[in-house]
Amino acid sequence: MSNPNIPNITPTISLSVGQTVPLLLGSIALEELALAHLLNAEAEKLQFVLGTLTPARTTFSPATVSLTNLFTLDTSVQRTLRDVIKKEMLLEFKFENVLDLVAATATCTTRTTTFSNTTPILIPAEGTEGPAAPYPSPIVVSGLTGSIIQVTVTFNNLSHTFPADISAMLVGPAGNTGPNTILMSSAGGGTDINNVTLTFDDNAATTVPTPIVSGTYRPTNNGIFGTYPPPAPAPSGNTLLSVFNGMDPNGVWNLYIIDQALADSGIMAGGWELHITTCETGDAGLLGLARPAGFEDTVQQLLQKFHATQPTEEDKNGKAAKMEILLQQMKEQNE
Repeated sequence: MSNPNIPNITPTISLSVGQTVPLLLGSIALEELALAHLLNAEAEKLQFVLGTLTPARTTFSPATVSLTNLFTLDTSVQRTLRDVIKKEMLLEFKFENVLDLVAATATCTTRTTTFSNTTPILIPAEGTEGPAAPYPSPIVVSGLTGSIIQVTVTFNNLSHTFPADISAMLVGPAGNTGPNTILMSSAGGGTDINNVTLTFDDNAATTVPTPIVSGTYRPTNNGIFGTYPPPAPAPSGNTLLSVFNGMDPNGVWNLYIIDQALADSGIMAGGWELHITTCETGDAGLLGLARPAGFEDTVQQLLQKFHATQPTEEDKNGKAAKMEILLQQMKEQNE
């Protein structure tokens, strides 16, 4: 079986979720309106046969309605109503899917908070190889509500005589049983660095370069050649800070750093920072969509118009009388 041939569509249509939802709801509303017109047409068909349409509009010919006429009418209306019910079921499914989409992409108020540990980190603690000091370097996060939607990390005033010796792992508040990610390992080559500031961000344009200069980079793992001693968990090898997305940010975050080879050393003189962006549910309504000006007035006008077109008691009594005449005629035809 061959693959489908999908044609190019020009120009490219690009819509955000916020733009898509109103279009989907609008399409549902238009289809519902069309079904309403169909139901109204079926109602007028019944009125036509029963002779209850607005006077002077039309009359049934011949004036006497036979049983065959009613059976034919019943079959026709029944078929249309079945099709309308099927369509209504599909529209209900469509509407529920839109609600699911809204729930999955609910708007929120974003809040970015920075937490820091300014204690200098010796790399390594002693000599030229092994774990840093402190090991780990902790940051306690508290007071945040909502879940994580982004995490970035900053190393302040990092110096080292062979930066590729550094291997740094971030462990989230779930501890050793939760996710962890490698921020940098075996990156930057052997050129000395002095007081550089590095920010690790999944959305950065490039990985950590060689030689290293201050900037924002994606987490970079070119291989882990050293060993993270306890209490560190086993490195996952992951290099995405998004592994923490959706989690509760509160708790202790730990930065484990080791120097993987002999002969060189360094220091993170300014400590490190943790930047956490959380999503807090807002009160902006459906995807932040505001009601248009005059919305309530328009609704009230439509309701008044609807009530004004409803049949009066006189209309209902007239229809009842005509129905009795019709039933009497049918009875006489079958005798």
